[in-house]
Amino acid sequence: MKKPNDTAKEYCAICKDFHDFVLPKDLFEALVNHELVIFAGAGVSTENKNVFPSTLYEDICEELGYSCNKGMPFSKVMSKYCRKKGGRRELIDRIITRIDYIRSFPQLYSSTVRFHEQLAMVPCITEIVTTNWDDFFEIECHATPFVYEQDMALWDRPKRKVLKLHGSINNLGSIVVTSEDYEKRYQSLRTGLIGSQLKLLIANRQLVFIGYSFGDEDFNRIYSFVCSQVNDFMKRPYIVTLDKLNDEKWKGLGLEPIYTAGEYFLQVLTHNLKLKGCILSKQSITAVQKELRLVMKEHLHFANNVKLVEQPEVIYCLSYQDGIIHAFEHFLSHIEYGESLCKPKLLRVLESYETLIKKKEDANKWFDVAYLKGYLNGHIFVLASKEERKDFPRYLDLSLNNELHTFDEYIDSLSISEGRTKSITGYASRFIKKFPPKTQVIQHTPFL
Repeated sequence: MKKPNDTAKEYCAICKDFHDFVLPKDLFEALVNHELVIFAGAGVSTENKNVFPSTLYEDICEELGYSCNKGMPFSKVMSKYCRKKGGRRELIDRIITRIDYIRSFPQLYSSTVRFHEQLAMVPCITEIVTTNWDDFFEIECHATPFVYEQDMALWDRPKRKVLKLHGSINNLGSIVVTSEDYEKRYQSLRTGLIGSQLKLLIANRQLVFIGYSFGDEDFNRIYSFVCSQVNDFMKRPYIVTLDKLNDEKWKGLGLEPIYTAGEYFLQVLTHNLKLKGCILSKQSITAVQKELRLVMKEHLHFANNVKLVEQPEVIYCLSYQDGIIHAFEHFLSHIEYGESLCKPKLLRVLESYETLIKKKEDANKWFDVAYLKGYLNGHIFVLASKEERKDFPRYLDLSLNNELHTFDEYIDSLSISEGRTKSITGYASRFIKKFPPKTQVIQHTPFL
Protein backbone atom coordinates (compact mmCIF):
# COMPACT_ATOMS: atom_id res chain seq x y z
CA MET A 1 0.00 0.00 0.00
CA LYS A 2 1.10 3.56 -0.60
CA LYS A 3 1.71 5.28 2.70
CA PRO A 4 2.81 8.75 3.75
CA ASN A 5 6.53 8.93 4.31
CA ASP A 6 7.81 9.14 7.86
CA THR A 7 8.45 12.87 7.68
CA ALA A 8 4.90 13.59 6.53
CA LYS A 9 3.43 11.28 9.17
CA GLU A 10 5.33 13.06 11.93
CA TYR A 11 3.44 16.29 11.28
CA CYS A 12 0.03 14.85 10.33
CA ALA A 13 -2.44 14.40 13.19
CA ILE A 14 -4.11 11.58 11.26
CA CYS A 15 -1.28 9.72 9.54
CA LYS A 16 0.88 9.55 12.65
CA ASP A 17 -1.46 6.89 14.02
CA PHE A 18 -1.32 4.71 10.88
CA HIS A 19 0.88 1.97 12.34
CA ASP A 20 1.65 -1.14 10.30
CA PHE A 21 0.47 -4.50 11.60
CA VAL A 22 0.21 -8.11 10.46
CA LEU A 23 -3.37 -8.95 9.54
CA PRO A 24 -4.32 -12.16 11.39
CA LYS A 25 -5.34 -15.01 9.09
CA ASP A 26 -8.46 -15.93 11.08
CA LEU A 27 -9.65 -12.33 11.04
CA PHE A 28 -9.29 -12.06 7.27
CA GLU A 29 -11.05 -15.38 6.73
CA ALA A 30 -13.95 -14.16 8.86
CA LEU A 31 -14.06 -10.98 6.77
CA VAL A 32 -14.21 -12.85 3.45
CA ASN A 33 -16.96 -15.10 4.84
CA HIS A 34 -19.03 -12.08 5.97
CA GLU A 35 -18.58 -13.12 9.60
CA LEU A 36 -16.75 -10.06 10.92
CA VAL A 37 -18.72 -7.67 13.14
CA ILE A 38 -17.50 -4.19 14.05
CA PHE A 39 -18.22 -2.90 17.57
CA ALA A 40 -17.76 0.87 17.17
CA GLY A 41 -17.22 3.26 20.05
CA ALA A 42 -17.08 7.04 20.40
CA GLY A 43 -13.42 7.12 19.33
CA VAL A 44 -14.44 6.70 15.69
CA SER A 45 -16.99 9.50 15.86
CA THR A 46 -17.55 12.86 17.55
CA GLU A 47 -15.34 12.07 20.55
CA ASN A 48 -12.22 11.56 18.49
CA LYS A 49 -9.52 14.02 19.60
CA ASN A 50 -9.02 15.06 15.97
CA VAL A 51 -12.61 16.33 15.82
CA PHE A 52 -13.41 18.48 18.87
CA PRO A 53 -10.77 20.07 21.13
CA SER A 54 -12.46 18.32 24.08
CA THR A 55 -14.95 15.50 24.55
CA LEU A 56 -18.51 15.88 25.82
CA TYR A 57 -17.38 14.11 28.99
CA GLU A 58 -14.58 16.63 29.53
CA ASP A 59 -16.87 19.60 28.89
CA ILE A 60 -19.49 18.38 31.37
CA CYS A 61 -16.85 17.58 34.01
CA GLU A 62 -15.44 21.08 33.70
CA GLU A 63 -18.89 22.65 34.12
CA LEU A 64 -19.52 20.55 37.22
CA GLY A 65 -16.08 21.32 38.63
CA TYR A 66 -14.93 17.68 38.48
CA SER A 67 -11.50 16.44 37.49
CA CYS A 68 -11.48 14.15 34.46
CA ASN A 69 -8.42 12.42 35.85
CA LYS A 70 -10.41 10.92 38.73
CA GLY A 71 -12.07 8.56 36.28
CA MET A 72 -15.70 9.06 37.30
CA PRO A 73 -17.84 6.96 34.91
CA PHE A 74 -19.39 8.80 31.97
CA SER A 75 -22.97 7.87 32.89
CA LYS A 76 -22.61 9.09 36.50
CA VAL A 77 -21.25 12.44 35.32
CA MET A 78 -24.23 12.81 32.99
CA SER A 79 -26.65 11.91 35.79
CA LYS A 80 -25.09 14.56 38.05
CA TYR A 81 -25.38 17.12 35.24
CA CYS A 82 -29.11 16.36 34.91
CA ARG A 83 -29.63 16.83 38.65
CA LYS A 84 -27.48 19.93 39.12
CA LYS A 85 -27.87 21.77 35.81
CA GLY A 86 -30.60 21.82 33.17
CA GLY A 87 -32.03 18.33 33.45
CA ARG A 88 -32.26 15.62 30.82
CA ARG A 89 -33.78 17.92 28.19
CA GLU A 90 -30.79 20.26 28.44
CA LEU A 91 -28.35 17.33 28.19
CA ILE A 92 -30.06 15.95 25.07
CA ASP A 93 -29.93 19.45 23.56
CA ARG A 94 -26.19 19.52 24.23
CA ILE A 95 -25.76 16.23 22.38
CA ILE A 96 -27.87 17.43 19.43
CA THR A 97 -25.98 20.73 19.25
CA ARG A 98 -22.65 18.90 19.25
CA ILE A 99 -23.63 16.70 16.31
CA ASP A 100 -25.29 19.58 14.43
CA TYR A 101 -22.13 21.64 14.85
CA ILE A 102 -20.15 18.95 13.03
CA ARG A 103 -22.71 18.82 10.24
CA SER A 104 -22.54 22.59 9.74
CA PHE A 105 -18.83 22.56 8.78
CA PRO A 106 -17.99 20.36 5.77
CA GLN A 107 -14.31 20.07 6.71
CA LEU A 108 -15.15 19.07 10.27
CA TYR A 109 -17.79 16.61 9.08
CA SER A 110 -15.37 15.07 6.60
CA SER A 111 -12.83 14.59 9.37
CA THR A 112 -15.45 12.97 11.61
CA VAL A 113 -16.72 10.42 9.09
CA ARG A 114 -13.43 9.21 7.61
CA PHE A 115 -13.85 5.89 9.40
CA HIS A 116 -17.45 5.52 8.20
CA GLU A 117 -16.52 6.34 4.59
CA GLN A 118 -13.78 3.74 4.67
CA LEU A 119 -16.12 1.15 6.17
CA ALA A 120 -18.64 1.84 3.40
CA MET A 121 -16.07 0.52 0.91
CA VAL A 122 -15.82 -2.89 2.62
CA PRO A 123 -18.76 -4.91 1.25
CA CYS A 124 -17.99 -7.94 3.44
CA ILE A 125 -18.87 -6.03 6.62
CA THR A 126 -22.65 -5.89 6.86
CA GLU A 127 -23.21 -5.98 10.63
CA ILE A 128 -22.17 -3.12 12.93
CA VAL A 129 -22.82 -2.66 16.63
CA THR A 130 -22.35 0.80 18.12
CA THR A 131 -22.91 2.77 21.31
CA ASN A 132 -22.79 6.06 19.39
CA TRP A 133 -25.89 8.23 19.06
CA ASP A 134 -25.03 9.89 15.76
CA ASP A 135 -26.42 8.68 12.42
CA PHE A 136 -23.13 8.62 10.50
CA PHE A 137 -23.29 4.87 9.83
CA GLU A 138 -26.76 5.35 8.40
CA ILE A 139 -25.71 8.28 6.18
CA GLU A 140 -22.23 7.22 5.06
CA CYS A 141 -22.60 3.42 5.02
CA HIS A 142 -26.33 3.29 4.21
CA ALA A 143 -26.77 1.01 7.20
CA THR A 144 -30.31 0.37 8.40
CA PRO A 145 -30.57 1.40 12.09
CA PHE A 146 -31.98 -1.05 14.63
CA VAL A 147 -32.94 0.88 17.75
CA TYR A 148 -36.05 -0.66 19.28
CA GLU A 149 -37.07 -4.21 20.18
CA GLN A 150 -39.68 -4.35 17.40
CA ASP A 151 -37.00 -3.50 14.82
CA MET A 152 -35.33 -6.86 15.39
CA ALA A 153 -38.00 -8.77 13.44
CA LEU A 154 -36.37 -7.40 10.27
CA TRP A 155 -32.75 -8.14 11.18
CA ASP A 156 -32.44 -10.85 8.52
CA ARG A 157 -32.79 -8.31 5.68
CA PRO A 158 -29.84 -8.83 3.28
CA LYS A 159 -28.57 -5.29 3.72
CA ARG A 160 -25.98 -3.58 5.91
CA LYS A 161 -27.37 -2.85 9.37
CA VAL A 162 -26.25 -1.12 12.57
CA LEU A 163 -27.43 -2.19 16.01
CA LYS A 164 -27.58 0.95 18.16
CA LEU A 165 -27.22 -0.14 21.78
CA HIS A 166 -27.49 3.38 23.19
CA GLY A 167 -30.18 4.75 20.92
CA SER A 168 -30.14 7.27 18.11
CA ILE A 169 -30.10 11.03 17.65
CA ASN A 170 -33.07 10.49 15.32
CA ASN A 171 -35.09 8.84 18.12
CA LEU A 172 -34.48 11.14 21.09
CA GLY A 173 -36.44 9.01 23.53
CA SER A 174 -34.11 6.10 22.83
CA ILE A 175 -30.88 7.84 23.89
CA VAL A 176 -29.00 6.07 26.70
CA VAL A 177 -26.79 8.59 28.51
CA THR A 178 -27.28 8.62 32.30
CA SER A 179 -26.45 5.91 34.84
CA GLU A 180 -30.17 5.20 35.16
CA ASP A 181 -30.41 4.75 31.39
CA TYR A 182 -27.38 2.46 31.40
CA GLU A 183 -28.88 0.24 34.08
CA LYS A 184 -32.19 -0.11 32.23
CA ARG A 185 -30.44 -0.84 28.96
CA TYR A 186 -28.18 -3.57 30.29
CA GLN A 187 -31.04 -5.18 32.15
CA SER A 188 -33.07 -5.25 28.93
CA LEU A 189 -30.13 -6.75 27.02
CA ARG A 190 -30.33 -9.81 29.23
CA THR A 191 -33.94 -10.57 28.35
CA GLY A 192 -34.98 -8.56 25.27
CA LEU A 193 -34.78 -9.15 21.52
CA ILE A 194 -31.86 -6.75 21.06
CA GLY A 195 -29.89 -8.66 23.67
CA SER A 196 -30.81 -11.95 21.97
CA GLN A 197 -29.47 -10.72 18.62
CA LEU A 198 -26.35 -9.42 20.32
CA LYS A 199 -25.77 -12.86 21.86
CA LEU A 200 -26.09 -14.50 18.45
CA LEU A 201 -23.51 -12.14 16.98
CA ILE A 202 -21.17 -12.81 19.87
CA ALA A 203 -21.52 -16.58 19.50
CA ASN A 204 -21.32 -16.83 15.71
CA ARG A 205 -19.17 -13.94 14.50
CA GLN A 206 -15.64 -12.59 14.75
CA LEU A 207 -15.76 -9.45 16.92
CA VAL A 208 -13.54 -6.42 16.43
CA PHE A 209 -13.80 -3.53 18.89
CA ILE A 210 -12.78 -0.13 17.48
CA GLY A 211 -12.97 3.30 19.09
CA TYR A 212 -12.86 2.12 22.71
CA SER A 213 -10.27 2.68 25.44
CA PHE A 214 -9.52 0.53 28.46
CA GLY A 215 -11.22 2.96 30.84
CA ASP A 216 -14.25 3.39 28.57
CA GLU A 217 -17.41 2.61 30.55
CA ASP A 218 -19.22 1.55 27.37
CA PHE A 219 -16.50 -0.91 26.51
CA ASN A 220 -16.23 -2.35 30.01
CA ARG A 221 -19.95 -3.03 30.29
CA ILE A 222 -20.36 -4.36 26.75
CA TYR A 223 -17.32 -6.60 27.01
CA SER A 224 -18.47 -7.93 30.39
CA PHE A 225 -21.82 -8.70 28.79
CA VAL A 226 -20.05 -10.43 25.88
CA CYS A 227 -17.96 -12.61 28.17
CA SER A 228 -20.86 -13.48 30.46
CA GLN A 229 -22.96 -14.80 27.58
CA VAL A 230 -20.60 -17.21 25.86
CA ASN A 231 -17.51 -17.49 28.04
CA ASP A 232 -15.00 -19.86 26.43
CA PHE A 233 -17.11 -20.63 23.35
CA MET A 234 -16.72 -17.35 21.47
CA LYS A 235 -13.94 -16.68 18.99
CA ARG A 236 -11.03 -14.65 20.33
CA PRO A 237 -12.07 -11.00 19.83
CA TYR A 238 -9.76 -8.26 18.60
CA ILE A 239 -9.51 -4.65 19.66
CA VAL A 240 -8.07 -1.97 17.39
CA THR A 241 -6.54 0.64 19.64
CA LEU A 242 -3.61 3.01 20.12
CA ASP A 243 -3.42 2.28 23.85
CA LYS A 244 -0.22 0.23 24.08
CA LEU A 245 0.22 1.04 27.77
CA ASN A 246 -2.53 -1.43 28.61
CA ASP A 247 -1.17 -4.27 26.51
CA GLU A 248 -1.09 -6.78 29.38
CA LYS A 249 -4.61 -5.82 30.46
CA TRP A 250 -5.98 -6.27 26.94
CA LYS A 251 -4.48 -9.73 26.72
CA GLY A 252 -5.57 -10.53 30.26
CA LEU A 253 -9.14 -9.88 29.16
CA GLY A 254 -8.73 -12.34 26.29
CA LEU A 255 -8.52 -9.59 23.68
CA GLU A 256 -5.98 -9.58 20.86
CA PRO A 257 -4.86 -5.94 20.40
CA ILE A 258 -4.01 -4.45 17.01
CA TYR A 259 -2.20 -1.17 17.58
CA THR A 260 -3.20 1.18 14.79
CA ALA A 261 -5.88 3.73 13.88
CA GLY A 262 -9.35 2.39 13.08
CA GLU A 263 -9.37 4.06 9.68
CA TYR A 264 -6.03 2.52 8.74
CA PHE A 265 -7.19 -0.91 9.95
CA LEU A 266 -10.06 -0.71 7.44
CA GLN A 267 -7.69 0.44 4.71
CA VAL A 268 -5.57 -2.66 5.27
CA LEU A 269 -8.67 -4.87 5.13
CA THR A 270 -9.69 -3.23 1.84
CA HIS A 271 -6.20 -3.60 0.40
CA ASN A 272 -6.12 -7.33 1.20
CA LEU A 273 -9.57 -7.84 -0.31
CA LYS A 274 -8.32 -6.24 -3.53
CA LEU A 275 -5.23 -8.45 -3.56
CA LYS A 276 -7.47 -11.53 -3.25
CA GLY A 277 -9.70 -10.28 -6.07
CA CYS A 278 -12.74 -9.96 -3.80
CA ILE A 279 -13.56 -6.32 -4.47
CA LEU A 280 -13.12 -3.69 -7.16
CA SER A 281 -10.63 -0.85 -6.98
CA LYS A 282 -11.36 2.88 -6.98
CA GLN A 283 -10.06 2.94 -10.56
CA SER A 284 -13.12 0.91 -11.56
CA ILE A 285 -15.39 3.53 -10.02
CA THR A 286 -13.60 6.31 -11.89
CA ALA A 287 -13.82 4.36 -15.17
CA VAL A 288 -17.58 3.86 -14.76
CA GLN A 289 -18.11 7.54 -13.98
CA LYS A 290 -16.20 8.53 -17.12
CA GLU A 291 -17.93 6.00 -19.37
CA LEU A 292 -21.36 7.00 -18.04
CA ARG A 293 -20.75 10.60 -19.12
CA LEU A 294 -19.65 9.43 -22.58
CA VAL A 295 -22.58 7.06 -23.09
CA MET A 296 -25.10 9.69 -21.98
CA LYS A 297 -23.55 12.20 -24.38
CA GLU A 298 -23.66 9.74 -27.29
CA HIS A 299 -27.18 8.65 -26.33
CA LEU A 300 -28.41 12.23 -26.60
CA HIS A 301 -26.61 12.75 -29.91
CA PHE A 302 -27.98 9.48 -31.23
CA ALA A 303 -31.58 10.24 -30.18
CA ASN A 304 -31.41 13.64 -31.88
CA ASN A 305 -30.02 12.32 -35.18
CA VAL A 306 -32.23 9.34 -36.03
CA LYS A 307 -35.76 9.11 -37.39
CA LEU A 308 -37.83 6.31 -35.94
CA VAL A 309 -40.24 6.17 -38.88
CA GLU A 310 -37.40 5.63 -41.34
CA GLN A 311 -35.37 3.26 -39.14
CA PRO A 312 -37.66 1.54 -36.61
CA GLU A 313 -34.84 -0.72 -35.41
CA VAL A 314 -33.07 2.18 -33.71
CA ILE A 315 -35.46 1.62 -30.81
CA TYR A 316 -33.30 -1.35 -29.85
CA CYS A 317 -30.11 0.67 -29.72
CA LEU A 318 -31.83 3.39 -27.70
CA SER A 319 -33.10 0.73 -25.31
CA TYR A 320 -29.65 -0.88 -25.18
CA GLN A 321 -28.05 2.42 -24.18
CA ASP A 322 -30.74 2.98 -21.56
CA GLY A 323 -29.71 -0.37 -20.10
CA ILE A 324 -26.04 0.66 -19.97
CA ILE A 325 -26.87 3.99 -18.34
CA HIS A 326 -29.13 2.41 -15.72
CA ALA A 327 -26.52 -0.26 -14.92
CA PHE A 328 -23.87 2.41 -14.36
CA GLU A 329 -26.19 4.62 -12.31
CA HIS A 330 -27.25 1.70 -10.12
CA PHE A 331 -23.62 0.68 -9.61
CA LEU A 332 -22.53 4.17 -8.58
CA SER A 333 -25.52 4.74 -6.28
CA HIS A 334 -24.83 1.51 -4.37
CA ILE A 335 -21.13 1.99 -3.67
CA GLU A 336 -21.84 3.30 -0.16
CA TYR A 337 -23.92 0.19 0.50
CA GLY A 338 -20.79 -1.88 -0.17
CA GLU A 339 -22.71 -4.01 -2.68
CA SER A 340 -21.35 -2.52 -5.90
CA LEU A 341 -17.73 -3.34 -5.08
CA CYS A 342 -18.28 -7.03 -4.33
CA LYS A 343 -17.04 -9.09 -7.31
CA PRO A 344 -18.89 -12.31 -6.39
CA LYS A 345 -22.16 -10.36 -6.17
CA LEU A 346 -21.55 -8.75 -9.58
CA LEU A 347 -20.84 -12.17 -11.11
CA ARG A 348 -24.15 -13.43 -9.73
CA VAL A 349 -25.85 -10.43 -11.36
CA LEU A 350 -24.35 -11.42 -14.72
CA GLU A 351 -25.68 -14.96 -14.39
CA SER A 352 -29.17 -13.78 -13.45
CA TYR A 353 -29.40 -11.36 -16.38
CA GLU A 354 -28.15 -13.93 -18.89
CA THR A 355 -31.03 -16.16 -17.78
CA LEU A 356 -33.49 -13.26 -17.99
CA ILE A 357 -32.36 -12.37 -21.53
CA LYS A 358 -32.99 -15.95 -22.65
CA LYS A 359 -36.55 -15.81 -21.25
CA LYS A 360 -37.28 -12.53 -23.04
CA GLU A 361 -35.87 -13.90 -26.31
CA ASP A 362 -38.12 -16.96 -26.05
CA ALA A 363 -41.08 -14.60 -25.53
CA ASN A 364 -40.02 -12.36 -28.47
CA LYS A 365 -39.83 -9.31 -26.17
CA TRP A 366 -37.08 -7.72 -28.22
CA PHE A 367 -37.25 -4.18 -26.77
CA ASP A 368 -36.63 -5.72 -23.35
CA VAL A 369 -33.90 -7.98 -24.75
CA ALA A 370 -31.97 -4.96 -26.03
CA TYR A 371 -32.32 -3.21 -22.66
CA LEU A 372 -31.13 -6.26 -20.74
CA LYS A 373 -28.14 -6.69 -23.04
CA GLY A 374 -27.17 -3.10 -22.24
CA TYR A 375 -27.66 -3.66 -18.52
CA LEU A 376 -25.58 -6.85 -18.72
CA ASN A 377 -22.78 -5.18 -20.69
CA GLY A 378 -22.74 -2.33 -18.20
CA HIS A 379 -21.86 -4.81 -15.45
CA ILE A 380 -19.33 -6.55 -17.69
CA PHE A 381 -17.66 -3.15 -18.16
CA VAL A 382 -17.38 -2.78 -14.38
CA LEU A 383 -15.53 -6.09 -14.12
CA ALA A 384 -13.41 -5.63 -17.25
CA SER A 385 -9.73 -4.68 -17.38
CA LYS A 386 -8.51 -1.29 -18.52
CA GLU A 387 -7.60 -2.69 -21.96
CA GLU A 388 -10.91 -4.48 -22.39
CA ARG A 389 -12.84 -1.30 -21.61
CA LYS A 390 -11.33 0.46 -24.64
CA ASP A 391 -13.53 -1.59 -26.98
CA PHE A 392 -16.73 -1.30 -24.94
CA PRO A 393 -19.75 -1.51 -27.31
CA ARG A 394 -21.92 1.59 -26.91
CA TYR A 395 -24.23 0.61 -29.77
CA LEU A 396 -26.24 -2.48 -30.64
CA ASP A 397 -27.74 -3.62 -33.94
CA LEU A 398 -29.98 -6.28 -32.42
CA SER A 399 -31.29 -7.78 -35.66
CA LEU A 400 -27.74 -8.66 -36.78
CA ASN A 401 -26.54 -9.20 -33.20
CA ASN A 402 -23.76 -6.67 -33.81
CA GLU A 403 -22.26 -4.87 -30.79
CA LEU A 404 -20.51 -1.73 -32.03
CA HIS A 405 -18.26 0.93 -30.55
CA THR A 406 -19.10 4.10 -32.53
CA PHE A 407 -22.12 5.84 -34.05
CA ASP A 408 -20.65 5.55 -37.57
CA GLU A 409 -20.13 1.80 -37.15
CA TYR A 410 -23.74 1.47 -36.08
CA ILE A 411 -25.07 3.45 -39.08
CA ASP A 412 -23.01 1.27 -41.40
CA SER A 413 -24.45 -1.84 -39.76
CA LEU A 414 -28.01 -0.59 -40.21
CA SER A 415 -27.41 -0.30 -43.96
CA ILE A 416 -26.89 -4.07 -44.17
CA SER A 417 -30.13 -5.77 -45.18
CA GLU A 418 -28.95 -9.34 -45.61
CA GLY A 419 -29.16 -11.66 -42.63
CA ARG A 420 -31.56 -9.66 -40.49
CA THR A 421 -33.91 -11.51 -38.18
CA LYS A 422 -37.43 -10.89 -39.46
CA SER A 423 -39.14 -11.31 -36.10
CA ILE A 424 -36.92 -8.55 -34.66
CA THR A 425 -37.40 -6.11 -37.55
CA GLY A 426 -41.14 -6.75 -37.59
CA TYR A 427 -41.43 -6.21 -33.83
CA ALA A 428 -39.73 -2.80 -34.20
CA SER A 429 -42.14 -1.67 -36.93
CA ARG A 430 -45.17 -2.69 -34.85
CA PHE A 431 -43.68 -1.18 -31.70
CA ILE A 432 -43.26 2.40 -32.98
CA LYS A 433 -46.85 2.47 -34.28
CA LYS A 434 -47.97 2.55 -30.64
CA PHE A 435 -46.49 6.04 -30.26
CA PRO A 436 -47.57 9.42 -31.70
CA PRO A 437 -45.73 10.45 -34.92
CA LYS A 438 -44.01 13.38 -33.20
CA THR A 439 -42.51 11.27 -30.44
CA GLN A 440 -38.88 12.41 -30.12
CA VAL A 441 -37.39 9.68 -27.95
CA ILE A 442 -38.51 6.22 -26.93
CA GLN A 443 -37.03 5.36 -23.55
CA HIS A 444 -36.89 2.09 -21.66
CA THR A 445 -37.60 2.65 -17.96
CA PRO A 446 -35.80 0.53 -15.32
CA PHE A 447 -38.73 -1.88 -15.19
CA LEU A 448 -39.54 -5.02 -17.19
